[in-house]
Amino acid sequence: MLNLSFVFVICLIESVTASTPDAYILRTQSLPADLNFMPSLSNGHLGYTVFGDAIFMNGVYNGAGGNSRRARIPNWINITAELCDPTGCQINNAHTDVGYEMDIRGGYFKYRKEYSSLGLTLEQRTYPHRYYNRALVYELLAYRNTSTPLNSDSQYLKLSQHPGTASDAFDFEVLNNGSFALEDYRILRGVTKVVELQQFQPNPHEIYVIFSESLEQPRVLHWPAGQRELRHRIIICLDREQSVARKEMQDMLKLSPDAMLQSHIDAWTDFWDKQFSIEIIGNALELSRIVNAGIFYMASSLPALSSNQANEAYGGLSPTGLARGNLDADYEGHSFWDTEIWMLPVVTQFNYEFSKQLLDYRYNHLEGARYNARIMGNRGARFPWESAFTGTEVINPCCVEIAQQEIHISPDISFGLQKFFAQTNDYAWLCQRAWPIAADVAEFLVSRSACEDTCHFLNVMGPDEDHSDVNDNVYTNAVAKIALDFAVWAGSKCSNSSTETFEQWRQLRDKLVILHDAQLDYHPQHSGYTLGETVKQADTILLGYPLQFDSSSTHLNDLQYYANVTRATGPAMTWSMFAANYLSTKQDWRAHEYFARGYQNYVHKEFKVWSEVPIGYNGSANFLTGIGGFLQSLIFGYGGLNFARAGDTSQLQLSTPNVPPDVQQVLIKYIKFAQSNCTWTFQYSSSNMICTGQGNQSFELLQGNQRKPLGHSFNVTLNRGDPNMYINVIN
Repeated sequence: MLNLSFVFVICLIESVTASTPDAYILRTQSLPADLNFMPSLSNGHLGYTVFGDAIFMNGVYNGAGGNSRRARIPNWINITAELCDPTGCQINNAHTDVGYEMDIRGGYFKYRKEYSSLGLTLEQRTYPHRYYNRALVYELLAYRNTSTPLNSDSQYLKLSQHPGTASDAFDFEVLNNGSFALEDYRILRGVTKVVELQQFQPNPHEIYVIFSESLEQPRVLHWPAGQRELRHRIIICLDREQSVARKEMQDMLKLSPDAMLQSHIDAWTDFWDKQFSIEIIGNALELSRIVNAGIFYMASSLPALSSNQANEAYGGLSPTGLARGNLDADYEGHSFWDTEIWMLPVVTQFNYEFSKQLLDYRYNHLEGARYNARIMGNRGARFPWESAFTGTEVINPCCVEIAQQEIHISPDISFGLQKFFAQTNDYAWLCQRAWPIAADVAEFLVSRSACEDTCHFLNVMGPDEDHSDVNDNVYTNAVAKIALDFAVWAGSKCSNSSTETFEQWRQLRDKLVILHDAQLDYHPQHSGYTLGETVKQADTILLGYPLQFDSSSTHLNDLQYYANVTRATGPAMTWSMFAANYLSTKQDWRAHEYFARGYQNYVHKEFKVWSEVPIGYNGSANFLTGIGGFLQSLIFGYGGLNFARAGDTSQLQLSTPNVPPDVQQVLIKYIKFAQSNCTWTFQYSSSNMICTGQGNQSFELLQGNQRKPLGHSFNVTLNRGDPNMYINVIN
């Protein structure tokens, strides 16, 4: 017999029903074989994987140096309900139908069990609240079908927590066991065990966890025979400050359950309707779902721009997002070059403020980067290959040579700064944030180079990590040239530094070697590269897109050559970059092939969660880097869009668009350009962008050899086969 001694609390709420378009709903009746590929749910402050054993908090790491990783909090919001009767819970196995659903427009996961023989249904929902972003929510709805007599037998619902093992990252203590009836909550205090580097982190992290009720032991809810529905909710709030977590709990409990869920849905609806969305028109529902899921998984790891209480400084966007980070396969929750090269161009379209917070993460860790340079005998700022809480190097002890050799991370960050400026034209941000980083990166590059008549970077590793300790990796040298040029230009706008310093940067920029095989007219990946050697991933081909460093016939030869030697099991974004680059050469058929290859073998069907490597191989789950490359190939590759700095002018560059097979049209709301918001539609035959804004803005539109001045509001149409652009400036 069940023990029926329990506190009886039932929260009655109105059902929240909304018609979500099919392109935003992911339904399945079976779960992935590997539960790592369940949806990752985050709100920028907290994150967890559905049915996983961990919660993670923004910026909270445990471990010294290369052993630093996101500090795992047991997943106390992983709660399940069982249907029971007075004899026990054996009837839980009597369900006849199970369904799982991820609503990516509303930002929540739910699952349903139907007991047809009993006329009963259980629905459970979980989400990290987007506005009340210190809160994680579990909701239960049990209802008797309308055909079920209300005088049927009473039932019981047993709620159980499945948090996983005790945390090896925190020491937790109970501050208060609480009494829900008295609004005196169960409160835990957690302290991480090991600091990352005491010079930059003198004290461990401290967090507070507050529960609306305790589920240390399963909780049993009575469902009387005469009651059609039973609803219940459990809330957990977490923050570094107890007062913040407590206020969040108090504010949440003031809301009706209906209002609580609706405020979460409203926050996500605001994102899709007012900030960013991609609508794909055509026979491409599966592609639409993959696109929308990719946007959701990336955006959910970013901090909410509007929240109940002020956000802390953002702790960086790692390749697998905020909901993961305890495993080596999660890259320990560290930030890499993935942020600036693969994710930032997409995040900037979501909202400038997101990108500013990503780049503020680098600015806030500039001292750590300077420390990294000093201990290696260099000047300036050497950003770590892997960055966590302190901004010092935290690469896994297995692979220290990667951190020593992949110096391209620093100019990659400068490249990201320049691309963000080119799109925003924000001179105040340029001088306050970008210039200090760009200057220190330029100083690092000068101190790391070896120069006589020409200049070289020796003993480096490019993006292709299968080739270590090489000289003059062509990607590294090209992105360094771009970073040096940007530093010289930004210095002319923001600094009174000596002309001698600027001249050193110019000299290195101009004398840095870019390898070129004149006979075969291609760029060898590095000095001593042998024809036919397999490479891990996109490296040399990045000289086209995204670097825009080479658009000559040499680049086309690079594409054709490296396509034949790139490892088939490489990371997802590699094939997306082949697609984006082939689109610029107008070899449509190759672009379509690589675009499909960039997602079809990497996206798990149930919830459109990405794998780092093709399905069937071991790799990261919720691979945001792959999502970023994929979305870039759609927006910038197929759309023919680019933002660039040409001297002192910010350029919006448009080329003839294209669309993937089975797609008639792509509608994007919204592309940002300076202080304008743009609605952009493109299809095979044409591209139309309508931008509205305010203020005194002077920009330029470039298409082919045509340059047209723009203001803050304009309408531009580009038709395939027509050499002229049709522009209406509305200022």
